[in-house]
Parts: sequence; structure tokens; C-alpha cells
Amino acid sequence: MFVALAAGLAAAAASSEKPVPPAPGHSPVRFVNVARDAGLTLRNVSGEVQKTTIDETVGNGICLYDVDDDGAIDIFIPNGSRGRPYPPGEAPRSALYRNKGGGAFEDITERAGVASIGYWAQGCVFGDYDDDGKIDLFLTGFGRYILYRGLGGGRFRDVTASSGLKSRGWSTGAAFGDYDGDGRLDLYVSHYVDYDASSPPLPGPGSLKNCFYKGAPVICGPGGLQPSIGRLFHNEGNGTFRDVTQGSGLVIRPTGYGLGVVWSDLDLDGDLDLFVANDTTPNWLYRNDGHGRFTEVGAMSGAAFTEEGRAQSGMGVDAGDYDNDGRPDLIVTNFSHDYSTLRHNDGGMMFTDVSIPSGIGLATMPTLGWGVGFLDYDNDGRQDLFIANGHVFPNIDDRHLGTTWKQHNQLFHNEGGGRFLEVTSQAGPAFEELHSARGAAFGDIDDDGDVDIVVNNIDEPPALLRNDGGNAAHWIGFRLFGARRNRNAVGARVTVSAGLLRQTREIHAGSSHNSSNDPRLLFGLGSSTRVDRVEIRWPLGRTQVLTDLPIDRYHIVHEPDKEAQ
Repeated sequence: MFVALAAGLAAAAASSEKPVPPAPGHSPVRFVNVARDAGLTLRNVSGEVQKTTIDETVGNGICLYDVDDDGAIDIFIPNGSRGRPYPPGEAPRSALYRNKGGGAFEDITERAGVASIGYWAQGCVFGDYDDDGKIDLFLTGFGRYILYRGLGGGRFRDVTASSGLKSRGWSTGAAFGDYDGDGRLDLYVSHYVDYDASSPPLPGPGSLKNCFYKGAPVICGPGGLQPSIGRLFHNEGNGTFRDVTQGSGLVIRPTGYGLGVVWSDLDLDGDLDLFVANDTTPNWLYRNDGHGRFTEVGAMSGAAFTEEGRAQSGMGVDAGDYDNDGRPDLIVTNFSHDYSTLRHNDGGMMFTDVSIPSGIGLATMPTLGWGVGFLDYDNDGRQDLFIANGHVFPNIDDRHLGTTWKQHNQLFHNEGGGRFLEVTSQAGPAFEELHSARGAAFGDIDDDGDVDIVVNNIDEPPALLRNDGGNAAHWIGFRLFGARRNRNAVGARVTVSAGLLRQTREIHAGSSHNSSNDPRLLFGLGSSTRVDRVEIRWPLGRTQVLTDLPIDRYHIVHEPDKEAQ
């Protein structure tokens, strides 16, 4: 249910206190994979089934958005390809599924114009880059980008050629964000390897040292291959983008294998900072000075390396406030025989690796993580964690190395006090399945007041993990619309106060692994039965306060239009 709200402004700020405990006695949450029954049948293609090269292993993301404005969240699934040409009419395509309600989806790819046949896609992100109120779609992949301009009604047109978005490399994660405060969505795109698919490195005699894993010959890379350079594009406001990587303060030397990316106001100074997860190389953290210039502070901030000073294999990333102190923390997924890294935001752009004491570290050692997200799956007011897992070496099952090609995804319950408890084995039949998973996106697919999960699996159809029971506790949700620019309010911060519970969320457009989430924000209320105060900090700094809001529903909030007042 949606409720539209009129604009209202107020001044006072609420105090931050410890969250209340979960509502007592509510039934356990279970996740069920309903993808097949829902009609999500697209089979992922990631090269050949027997993987021999690195381009076949990174996989694809998932993107969620209500593309036809009917109030239901739709699902876009980018697909890959292979090195060998396909016979006419057999090349794989991406897919856009329209949510018909009642748990059913229909494939509208062809009429929507987003099949991208013949394109080896990797990631996707939705964003209204031209502020016309019609959502647009950006794809990353091999050889070029694709920008689809929204025409309304769930239809799109390829405008890449006239957009100024040019690439010849291998692009992966992407995220929209207004980094310079002009009200328009800019774009950062991670790039992975400077790669020649016609002559890829192969394991065997005389191969690179990075073609072996614990003594066994495996797919080569990324170590030993040339890293590619991520790109920052400024939105010019006329339907085009300009590459401003050079001169922006971003790293312009090929020193990182870029994958996951997220924009977030990590130092709470009112502008968006940028975090990039790099594979086998130090992560990048770019502090924004608010005027279009960045300083890379990853090493000095504690975000580039582990506590031991070691670079990890960064894959997916998310920013979220797991301890409800008002500061966005960071989670980065990593390789097997290593741990996914939870970094606590200490303030002042300083982070502490709390992976081991939090309970995340040891539990993720056997797995290889990709898609990741903070989500409050049981609506207790604390952000939990989901990690999509799957290896990159199909032959690893025969090597008895303590890990496998197909793996269980993992769910961690936030116990409070900085501790997480793995609840994978109690989280329902969806977590009993084994896949080699990649991208993951999060949203309330069935509009029942709890967060569902969509996962893209290598060489298989996707999984739709329906959340059953997460809405036993009360909740409140928000869909924000900017006044004239940044129509989806990307970068806005919403703080909800309910009794002793105070939570803050940001609106992101791009995170996880090659994915983007439902743009609505959903807050679990634990044992609270009312909301005292909602404070919205809009992307350009204006503050709006709302009170006396009914719970257990979504509220549509429009930014006050200063020019119209």
C-alpha cells in the first residue's frame, strides 16, 4: 500500500539510542525459491559450461525497478554470451520481466527493446539520467556500454551512440550518483581486465603463475593480466555524458581490477564518496571534496587492506548502517579461503575491520562471495546480511581443497552489539539449494512489507527468494521523488525514529555485484507500534521532517519544490 505525503519542513533533530530488541514470539522467517513458478526462466550464459577463461567466471547482476509505473517491482536480468559465434537466431539475450502481481511475471523483453542480443553483458543499473520522469537503464559488459533511454510504459531505446559513453574494455560494476551537487546523475563504471578475448591466457605448461590454485591448474587471472581503468562520467544535462576521469582525482593508472562499486556519504559531509572493490588489489576509497574532486584515501582510512595489511579479492560491495549509529558501514565479499570483510565506520572517514569479532569472518572462509547486501529480513530494526556464493573454478570439486563450485548462499542475522549469527541452515528451503551464484538484488517483490532477494546463477535460471514471515513485525516504507532533478532522490538519507529505535538508510543506484536494488526504503520497526519522526535529507541538502505516519505501508514522498513555493 502506498500513501502520498505532502511536503513539510521542521527543524529539531532526534537523538540516537540503542535499538529495541526484536518483537517477541514472531514466527521464524523462511525463504522459498519461487522463480520457476513466477515465470523467471531465462537461463544464464557465461561462456562455455566447462570454464577455461576468466571472462566466463564473473557472471551477471540483477536489477530491480518498476519500469512501467504500475506500482510493482519488475526484474531485469542481463545475460552473457560465449567466445564462439552462435547459429542465426540462437544467440542469448537479456530479459525484462514485468511483475503482474500475484507472484507471476511476464517476459516483455522484445516489446521493451532491451534484449541486447549478441552483447556479452555483465552488470546493470537503473537511473533517470535525463530527469524526464522515465527510468533509464545502463548496461556494462565486453567491448562497449549500452545506455537505454526510457520512453515510458516499460519501453526503451538504445541511445548509446549519442550519449558520450564510450568504452572498448571490460566493464563490470556501475553506479549512478550526483557527485558534484548539480542535481544530475553522474556515472562511475568499474573496469576489470584489459583483456583480449581472441587470445586469452590458458593454464598449462609455460602459463602464468596465476594459472594455478593451491598447486592445481585453473583459470588464469586476474593476477598477471593488465588491469583496466575505471571511468567517471559527468552528466552534462543535455542527454550526454563527458568522461572526466582524467583530472578528477581518481586513479588513472591501471593498478586495480575493479568489480563492485557504491556511492555513499561515508563521512557525512553532505556529498557522495565512492568505494570500489578491487580483485586481488587494494580497494579504492575516494573522498569527495564537494566540488567535483576526489582524493583516494583507501589505505589511510582502513578500507584498502585487511588488518594485516593484505589486499583481498574484492567482489561485491554494499554500504549500510548495521549498528544504527548513523554512519554507513561497508561489506565486501571475497575469495574462498579468505573472509568477507565487514568494516565499521568509525567516523571521520576511518574504518575498522570487524570481520572476525562480528562473526562474519570465519563463517565466510570456505565460500567465494559475490552479490551482497544489508537487509532487515525480519523487520527487527537491525540490518542483517545476505551473501551470494559460488566458485570460479568448476574443476575445484575434484581437487578436495575444502571448497566447491556450487555453494550455499549465506544469511546472517544481526544480533545487536556488533555481532552476527549465521542462520543459513534455518532460513528455509531456498538456502538448501546449491548454485554458483553471482549478482544479487534486494526488494519487496510482492509488496507485503518484507525484503525478498533475486539472485543470478551461472549457467542456470535465476532464483527468486520469497521472504515468508519477515513482515510479522511492523514496518514502514518510503518511495522518494526529487522535485526537478534527480527524480529518484539517489543519495538521499532517511532516518526513522520509533521509540528507542533510530535507523538511517541511503538510496543507492548500483551496488552488490553488478546489480541495483528496489529504490524504495523499507524500515523494520521491531516491537514498536508507531513511528515518532521521519527525517529526510534530500540529495542537495534540504531537510524534511514528517510525523504521525501510519505504519505497515509505503509512503510516497515528494521533495518540496523551492522554486514553486
